[in-house]
Amino acid sequence: MRRSTIERVTRAGGPDAAALRRAGRRAAGRRGMVAVVAMLYMLLLTTLALAMYAVANTNVQTSANFADIDRAQSAAEGGLRWIDSRFQTINRPTSDKGTITATSANTLWPALRDAVKADLTSIKGIGGAFITVKYSTAGDTLTATGLCLDAAEGSTCDVILQQLPAGPGWWLGPNGVQASVDQRYIKVTCVGHYRRAARAVSMVFQMDKKVKFAVVGKVPIQLGINTIVDGPVGMSTAIKYPPVYVMSDFPHLNATLKTKIDNFNNYLEGVGTVGGKTINNHKGYDNRISVNNSDEFTLATAAGYKDVNGDAFIDEYDLFFEQYDTNKDKVITKAEFTNPATGKLYDEQLFTTIDRLSPPMDNEDVNKNGVFDAGEFDLNGDGLPQWEDKRSGYDDGQLDIRDPYAKIKGSLTMSTSVAAWNANLAPSGLNVYDEIRGPIASTDPTQPAVKFDATTKDVFDTAPINFEQTALLYKAKTGAGGGAQLVNMTSTPPVIENKVLAAGDANGGAPVPERTPYGSTSWQATISRPKFVGIKFKNVQIPKGLNALFDNCTFTGVTFVDTTRDIVKVGTTTVTTDKTDGMNWAKRMKPTTTVFANTTTLTATNSSGYTDGNNLRFNDCTFEGPLVAPYATAYTHFANSWEFTGATYFNNKVDPTATIIAPQTNMEMGSFTNPAAAPSTLLGVVVAGNIDIRGSTTIDGSIIVTGDGAGNTTLGYFGNNDAETNPGAMPEGGYGKIYLRYNPFRPMPDGVVLPIDMKPVLDSYREGFVVR
Repeated sequence: MRRSTIERVTRAGGPDAAALRRAGRRAAGRRGMVAVVAMLYMLLLTTLALAMYAVANTNVQTSANFADIDRAQSAAEGGLRWIDSRFQTINRPTSDKGTITATSANTLWPALRDAVKADLTSIKGIGGAFITVKYSTAGDTLTATGLCLDAAEGSTCDVILQQLPAGPGWWLGPNGVQASVDQRYIKVTCVGHYRRAARAVSMVFQMDKKVKFAVVGKVPIQLGINTIVDGPVGMSTAIKYPPVYVMSDFPHLNATLKTKIDNFNNYLEGVGTVGGKTINNHKGYDNRISVNNSDEFTLATAAGYKDVNGDAFIDEYDLFFEQYDTNKDKVITKAEFTNPATGKLYDEQLFTTIDRLSPPMDNEDVNKNGVFDAGEFDLNGDGLPQWEDKRSGYDDGQLDIRDPYAKIKGSLTMSTSVAAWNANLAPSGLNVYDEIRGPIASTDPTQPAVKFDATTKDVFDTAPINFEQTALLYKAKTGAGGGAQLVNMTSTPPVIENKVLAAGDANGGAPVPERTPYGSTSWQATISRPKFVGIKFKNVQIPKGLNALFDNCTFTGVTFVDTTRDIVKVGTTTVTTDKTDGMNWAKRMKPTTTVFANTTTLTATNSSGYTDGNNLRFNDCTFEGPLVAPYATAYTHFANSWEFTGATYFNNKVDPTATIIAPQTNMEMGSFTNPAAAPSTLLGVVVAGNIDIRGSTTIDGSIIVTGDGAGNTTLGYFGNNDAETNPGAMPEGGYGKIYLRYNPFRPMPDGVVLPIDMKPVLDSYREGFVVR
């Protein structure tokens, strides 16, 4: 057996044997160091592992905390949006005040608070239990806890409502000046919870009262060629068809363009395939495809359609641009839009209307007198009326991306359903798409542009009786209520003030017989009219039975047109609200055995409808104050009817809240033959039993159609026959233009009973609690 070198030398007893034995002992003594070093490394690695675990665990916990906080934040923001939505749907308290002030808000707050409380107590939270709603007199605070918007996620939200006292706000107004608040303002704080995380957001809402529609009514609404509505449109009757009829503004310009638009509308109704799935080419009835809808945009692009003007939508306006933007620079100049055969613009009225969309809006000094009057409120407390800046591209003689065209810029809301409307159209072979043309651009991305199955909470009640008190308040300001009577027929111009007019005041010679509606080929009656010419009136009453013609007159103060309130069914004493009974009431003759005929000139001698009603025509007149008529129980067609011909101008210098208040009066505005020759301007709210406008008209305010006796409300030219709708009618001188713009800054008149609104003050949004 082979021995080691040390063992052999040691046994031999050589000179180095002792040294070698010592070295062996030292080597044997160091064998434990390897284990020590290994253990040190193990300890170090264990420590590092523990440290890394601790750091990783902390990161995981931190990440989880951030995730929890994010979910709590989302719950808080979701709660705020949810409360905003509930504000629009709860049974809000009503008010007859045109403008909500701090004083009236104080009386409305308890009812509003109770309505919110009643609404929230019907909401269930996690686990199916109703959320807890408490009211505390300390701070007049309503608190709801446990609101759950996403049961699967498990987050909840608490909602706190509190009416603010008068004082400074915590946000800046439009001009960088600190806002001021009062009892009209309600602070809503939402605290989101997820596990142990909590986040709070708050926003202030203001009690307000607005129409919120550019045009709204009970009868079908027709929008013709060159008629553009800048604001929401609503029709509240579910069983009248078509509830709206909207015509395109472009097919009449060019036969090739008409074919392209027809093809595009047919395309919207079709279906296509994307990624192996079949989808509608377009969903909805707004007639525009968003470039952000990848599936629809893919199909439209494949079909050859594109966003020509660069507004992020594909609609018939792009086809119009493609037709007339000959150099493809995304601008249509007047030269490009000029007909080479005539040397004139293809449609000057349309070009001008689009170029002048969204004019600067006076948002505080409503009557433009430079100071704050009754009904005008300083929004930011700086004492200065606010004006919008003129938008870029306004009235610059060319059309481009800066001119925000849409047939309706706002929502289109109807009480009928798509199925019911299509069923009504089935015999004609048409469908809903065929009766809504042109792009409809919703201004609220959370709401559809076209809404069906609307309820009374979507479209407010336009019952005529809701406006009776308003008319009576105005009546008190006329006649003797306006002051001392003044009649001076020798001055220039002649003056009549604070008087109940009579036929003897007429200065235009013998009465003139006129067919009404004036210029229509389907007139309803012939009226004998005393004629007033060139007179300046102030605070006058036009008594029932006058049936006058006012030519080139000016009306200042309030003008009240009287008529009969209670319309009775012929042969009875029963008061009626039926339109057919109203027509028969208007046709009553003297003696009763006489048969009514529209060719017979009606006078006080032969017609009871003549003496009990008021059929008036205003030609080339200016109104510098409200024009008002009282409530009547039924729509009487021609017996209570006003016509505005020639150039009509409403410039309310007395009361900015209303232009016309006539809840059961029929109105005809413009020309049946040449709309372009009948310009008119209306500033403020217009309340009418029905109104048809054919002319070049600008309306800054709202149209409220309260009656249900007319066939439709016509805005635009549909022919010279008042009894028919002819979409292909070509008037002399062109279609004219109608631009109807909803003005949210115009207050309503007193006396109209409507629910209040809760308007969010966006600048007041804050994260975390705001202490006052």
